[in-house]
Amino acid sequence: MKLTLPALFSFHALIDLSYPLDSTFPIFPGQGPPAQISRHVSNEDGYSSNRWELPEHWGTHLDAPLHYSKGGKTVADIPISELFCPAIVIDIADRAAADPDTAVSLEDILSWERKFGEIPRKGFVLMHSGWGKWVQTPLFYNKKEDGLLHFPGFSAEAVQFLVNSRNVAGVGVDTLSIDCGKSLDYPVHKILFAAGKWALECLCNLHSLPPQGAWLLVGAIPLRKATGFPARVFALVP
Repeated sequence: MKLTLPALFSFHALIDLSYPLDSTFPIFPGQGPPAQISRHVSNEDGYSSNRWELPEHWGTHLDAPLHYSKGGKTVADIPISELFCPAIVIDIADRAAADPDTAVSLEDILSWERKFGEIPRKGFVLMHSGWGKWVQTPLFYNKKEDGLLHFPGFSAEAVQFLVNSRNVAGVGVDTLSIDCGKSLDYPVHKILFAAGKWALECLCNLHSLPPQGAWLLVGAIPLRKATGFPARVFALVP
């Protein structure tokens, strides 16, 4: 499928939003071991190849609608035109530092629009919570005495607005989930994926992006039947 670039599109920086991935990287509870690797080497000619067994929802990864919507799109079904889209960054890092259970609210979105204009159709809304500073530490999960995880995400009200009133491509976060960590019923996943949208989780370097103007480029393997998969995600900054 041919993808037409925006008129006069140019950029001065290419920012990697993906974490390097190995078996020590955090994973949302309940998915089993992060990875198993077996190396196959032919000593005769030096040929080397690995076989990987890995969860779909691990590391910097894409969530397809099928993840929480029966009959929804798989990773392979997401059009390439949706994987290159305007990036909108909503910064809640100061608030998250004081309250790990905070969420991107409808008021956060409306406040952003008062400053920068209406979120464009098929834009992709990113939450910058600053949570990446805790990656590879227990605070990335932030499990408390109540047995729940405590990290920021989106509110259901905010995502309902983005889906119904702004027709975004999806939303992304720098945490383990687009729902807040303490959520037990994952309303953001259900609302977003029922609408045929997609998501990105465990992004990094969102602090390097402007509130608007950058474009998101997602290198997703078109894997049939996949509910999600690790991805290489870039931002092109003009």
